[in-house]
Parts: sequence; structure tokens; C-alpha cells
Amino acid sequence: MTAALPLEAQGISVDLGGRTVLTGVDLTLSDGELLAVVGPNGSGKTTLLRTLLGLQKPRTGRVQLLGRPVDELSPSARARRAAWMPQEERPSENLSVADYVALARFPHIGAFGLEDESDRQAIEGALVACELVTFRNRGVLDLSGGERQRVLFARALAQAAPVLVLDEPTSHLDMARQFEVLGYLDRFRREAPGRAVIVAMHDLNLASRYANRLLWLARGEIAALDTPQASVTPERIFQVFGVETVVQTRDGQVVVFPPRSPEAPPRPRVAGLRVHVVCGGGSGEELLPALVAAGHAVSAGALNLLDSDQALARELHVSAAVEAPFSALSDPVRAENRRLMQSADAIVVAPLCIGAANLANLEDLLELDGTRWVFVLDGPSSVRRDFTGGRGDRALEELERRGATRVKSTPVLMKLLNDSSRRRSP
Repeated sequence: MTAALPLEAQGISVDLGGRTVLTGVDLTLSDGELLAVVGPNGSGKTTLLRTLLGLQKPRTGRVQLLGRPVDELSPSARARRAAWMPQEERPSENLSVADYVALARFPHIGAFGLEDESDRQAIEGALVACELVTFRNRGVLDLSGGERQRVLFARALAQAAPVLVLDEPTSHLDMARQFEVLGYLDRFRREAPGRAVIVAMHDLNLASRYANRLLWLARGEIAALDTPQASVTPERIFQVFGVETVVQTRDGQVVVFPPRSPEAPPRPRVAGLRVHVVCGGGSGEELLPALVAAGHAVSAGALNLLDSDQALARELHVSAAVEAPFSALSDPVRAENRRLMQSADAIVVAPLCIGAANLANLEDLLELDGTRWVFVLDGPSSVRRDFTGGRGDRALEELERRGATRVKSTPVLMKLLNDSSRRRSP
């Protein structure tokens, strides 16, 4: 007997507030598949996911979850088949992280409402997977947006359902955490038969990297449903999002680029320094504008294209060594970044997250001669985390051992640089 598909929908149309939000949506979710739903805000992505789970009643159509009509399942039976992670959720009580994640086990707990060993293992496993063990006793209302997003993801994992349905699970997360979440989803759907994932996403590069197929929604209708290689085209992106793009394939991965902007006219300079910034993931959002405004000649890198700091550098017309999105730094990009560092008077390491992809920045910095002024910037809201098994922290320690100056805030750093610049001025 053929096993039932994890999820199947036919002819789904949904009305909300007197208007049609979805029209005639057909889709299947196959065993072992990760299906990404992409489209602009207001295209119906969240409504579609809620309808697939039976949380929203369609005007027409039917949904089957593991071979059963979703509207015939009790809430507990439905929750044992599919776990739901909403885009945002603000709890009404300040439960501890552990207690909040434990809510996912209610569909499995017996008549007496007592947790057993399988419940405890599921909760602990989810906390470990999301690196929340040290957060277990913290109140969920006391967490940042990114931390709370990880708790929502942990709760979905603890539900131990074969189908995961997630609405923008990487929102509020930095690049390193986005990779972790999507990497976990990729492993989840491969590790056991009968598992599948459907996820709404905005980032086409991330969706194309991890999903087997993309479902493109435009104005409540399916514009395409196909593999990333077949469906991610400049024409499709313009049809759905209304923006011009450049699409390339690198190492078998589809990569979406913004169109090249015209070169900016040369920026007038005061007698400033040449300052290179090692940043990424938003760690340069305060520093880069401050350096430019002070009249320093600024460069940055190496950065991945579409990283928030790369977008900011482009907006500020800051020279940068740029790699393809979500890729390790290639030899040509590292060479360009070394050239920028070698031409700098000062180099600043922003409080970035250090991962396998950008560790090369620190390694190349360590290979430079000692004639440059090097700063390691912490700042009051430092989020520096090392995801390289300690190699990143050891590189920073070695920089300080060789004379790098640790600075606590951007204003302090700016005063040091500006004072030095004035002393150098004729």
C-alpha cells in the first residue's frame, strides 16, 4: 500500500474580511521534501500555511494531512502530525523558556497530564538544538526578538511531529543563526521517512539554497511551483516582486543579485585616515556611517553579497571585497580584501559573529605586517559569537597579543581615529 503524502491541498480558496486572499491553490508536499513558499508581503503566504494546518477555514478546497482530511482531525491529532511555528507570538505570561517549550508536548501527554521520559527528552533535545540550555529559566518576555524566535523554533521541534510548517523562521535572526535553523530543517527532513517541511520565506537566496521546490505566490495565486534552478529567473522575480535582478548559478546554487548601480562621484575628503572595517551581519551599521561622516576613506570586507553590512557599504559607496551570498570566501575575494587591508592606516574588527565563512578575514589580518593600527571593537551591545570551535576567539586573542587595541564603543574609537587624523594633518 502506498504511503500517504505528508500534505496535500486541492483547490484552496480563502476569503478574509470580505476579500479573496487565496484562489485555487493546489500543492503536494512529498516525503523528505523542503518546500519554500515565497512572495511579497500580502501575497497570502501566512494565510496559506494556516489553512494547510486547519487553523483557517477555506471557502473552497480540501487539505489532507498524512492521508486524513485536516478538518476531521481533533486539535491534538492534528498537532501530532504537524507542528506550527508562527512568524511572531507574544506570550501572555512570562513563562520560563523550558516551560514554554514544554507546551509543545500537550498533544502527547496522557490523560493524567504527566510528563514521561519521552517528553523530557524531546524538550531537552529541542533546547540543545537551539542552544537554549542556559536560557531555560529565563522568562520568554525578557528575551530579545531573535532569542524569542529561537524559542518558538525549539517549541516546534519539541512537538516531534513528522511535518513542520513554519512562517518566516529566520526573521530577527543574524546570518549565523539563519544558517543553523535552515541547516537543522534540512537534516530533519532527511533523517527519517515520512518527514517534510513547508516554510514561508522572503530571502530567495536562502530559499534557493535549502528548498527542493519553490512555491511562488502573487496576489493569492500560484505563479510557479518548481525547483529553484527552473523557477528563479529575472522574469519570474519581476513578475512576483516587481524588481529588476541579476540571476547567476554558482556551484549549482542559484544566486540573486541586485542590479549594478552607477558608480558614485568621488566623495570629498577631509584629512582623514584610510580605515578598513572587518564586519558583517549588521555589526557595522553604526561604525560605517560614523567613519564616512568623519571624512575617513573607508573600505570593508570581505562581505557576502546581500549581507546587511554589504548593502550599507554599497549605499555609502564604501569600497568592499564582496563574495557571493552564503558562500565561503574564495581566493580572489580574499586577495582583494588583503589588498584593501594592506592599503589601510587602521583596521577595525567590528563585533561580528565569526563563522567558517568569515574566519578567513581574521586569518588574513593576522598575516599582515605590524605597521597598521588594529582595533577590536566591542561596543555596549556587542553580540560577538564564535561558531568556529574557538578558532575565532583565538585569532582575536592573538591580535591583542600582537598589539591590537580593544575599544569598548564606537564613540571612543572615533575619538582615537580623529585625534590621530588631526595629528597627521599638515
